Amino acid sequence: MGGSNMQSVPDVLQLDPHPAVLAARKVGSNAHVAFEGVNYSVPHDLFHAMVIVRATDSIIDILDSNGVCVASHKRCFIKRTYITDPSHMPPFYYSSLDIACYDGAMFRKWAKHIGDKTYQLIDELLLNKPIEQQAYKSCMAILQLSRKYGARHLNSACNHALLSGRCNFYTVRKLLTSEAEQHFNS
Repeated sequence: MGGSNMQSVPDVLQLDPHPAVLAARKVGSNAHVAFEGVNYSVPHDLFHAMVIVRATDSIIDILDSNGVCVASHKRCFIKRTYITDPSHMPPFYYSSLDIACYDGAMFRKWAKHIGDKTYQLIDELLLNKPIEQQAYKSCMAILQLSRKYGARHLNSACNHALLSGRCNFYTVRKLLTSEAEQHFNS
C-alpha cells in the first residue's frame, strides 16, 4: 500500500481568511438597522426587536433572535445610505417622530410657504430617495429650522445648498449656523 493515509481537506472546510463580523442591533422604527454608517432594511414586523448583523466583505445578513436569517443585502460602504427591500416596509411608514400622517405633499406645501428654494430642496430630497418616506426625517428637520432661524434665512441657506449640490440637513444647518455667527459677530 504505497499510498498516504493523509486525506486532503475539502475546500468547504478551510477557514475563511476574512471571517464574518457579528454585531447586535435594535431595529429602528423605520424597519432598518444601522451597521457602520449604512442602514439595511429588515421585515417591519421586527420593529424594535434585537437582531444580529452578520457582515462579510460583500454581504450583510440580518438574523433574528433565533438565529434565522430574515434579510440579506449586498454590502454597501457609502455612509448615510439606505439599502431597502420594499417588501420589508410596513403598509404605512412608522416614524420615531410620529409623523406617519405626513406625506411628501405636506412637506412640499410647508416648504413652499417658506420659500421657492426651500421647496426646491425638499422636492429634491423627496425625489432622490428610492422610497420617499426615507426622506421624511430630513425634510422635517430642515423645515423645523425655520422656527429657530426664520423663513428668509432658511430659504437663503437652501439656495446655497442647492448651488453647492449638497442638499441635506447637515449642509443647511451648517450654512444657517455660520450665517448666524457672522451676524452675531458684526
